[in-house]
Amino acid sequence: MTASNRGGSVAVVGLGLMGGSLARALAALPEGPEVLGYDVAADRSASAVQARAVDEVASDPGDIAERADVVVYATPLPVTLDLMTRHCGRWRHDALVMDVASLKTPVMKRAGALRIMDRWVGAHPMVGGEGSGFEAARENLFSGGHVWLVGGDETSADLVERAEAFWRRLGAEVTWTDAESHDDRMVLASHLPQVVANLLAARLAEEGLAAGELGPGGHDMTRLAASSPDMWAPLLEVSRDRLSPLLRRLARDQEGLADALDADDLAAVRTLMDRTRGWREGAGWS
Repeated sequence: MTASNRGGSVAVVGLGLMGGSLARALAALPEGPEVLGYDVAADRSASAVQARAVDEVASDPGDIAERADVVVYATPLPVTLDLMTRHCGRWRHDALVMDVASLKTPVMKRAGALRIMDRWVGAHPMVGGEGSGFEAARENLFSGGHVWLVGGDETSADLVERAEAFWRRLGAEVTWTDAESHDDRMVLASHLPQVVANLLAARLAEEGLAAGELGPGGHDMTRLAASSPDMWAPLLEVSRDRLSPLLRRLARDQEGLADALDADDLAAVRTLMDRTRGWREGAGWS
């Protein structure tokens, strides 16, 4: 089939877990778009071709970015910011261009500075896993997931409709928000759990426990410790001013719990556990 009778074309720049899953999901759609791919790692591109997740791979991401109806940057945050600057003069005037970074403020500021808000929508799929690379990608990653979308004053009704339709076709629910509110929420919902998992895993390792000795609960709590440092380090650099105070508050909470245990105050421990169980089950925080 040609791109015209397959529903246009989508360029996916970056074929790791997120971009690879996006390519797989698009390729699996009935009468789906032509999928154009690029990754800096040649083996990922080769794997995507072998898996029939992409119809074509390029040696230069700009070559596919300038041809596609939709362009999605699934690259680390600093790379996305760089490619936005390099490619903004190459996209088609009617293209929908998105990223999938988990922080939106730096991206939207760059989009505003480049005067591309008439084509740009920031997206953050709240999906993923601890794996990395194309081998961790799966076509159903977005099905049943949630995607945050961020636009600006120049975001047209047509662009809103196209962005929503893109993600909903992959089985995701979408919610629009602003960049600052999104990032405040993500530091709590994503960044804090990530570094807490790293700290817990480090403490367990220092105490001589092997990962294979963990029970189901310990396995669940340390799953994020296997996440890619290359992906997370740039994000934490941006979110550090929000994240550091939260870590210090958590440290004080841990000290309080240790004090309660030292004082044999199991009533305080029970109260904490009752409150957190209620919160986890949807009863709110009281």
